[in-house]
Amino acid sequence: MDEMRYLLLRVKTRGDCSPYCTLGEVAYRAGVHPELVERFIRLGLIEIADRTGEGEILFDAGAIPLVRRILRLRNQLGVNYAGIGVILELMSQLDAMESRVAELERMLARR
Repeated sequence: MDEMRYLLLRVKTRGDCSPYCTLGEVAYRAGVHPELVERFIRLGLIEIADRTGEGEILFDAGAIPLVRRILRLRNQLGVNYAGIGVILELMSQLDAMESRVAELERMLARR
């Protein structure tokens, strides 16, 4: 059976520290070249969180596991980029529905 590995990332926000990761940091932590991350941006698979005053691209901390998920879908499962976009959207909708179900269950439990 294949061994599964999960990336843990702790984001600290203190004073002047930013909760964002740069393009280089995301690429390095995901183990890919920055140009591949830029390609994912152009394909609409990853969203930019912000830009610095100098125009440097910034991502939220969730971009690193997202890049790894995209790579896993592409490399291990052979899904094309259009399919990856659909899968990511469906996963997002599923997460939203699961959150809503949990909220409704909490409301019912209070009655």
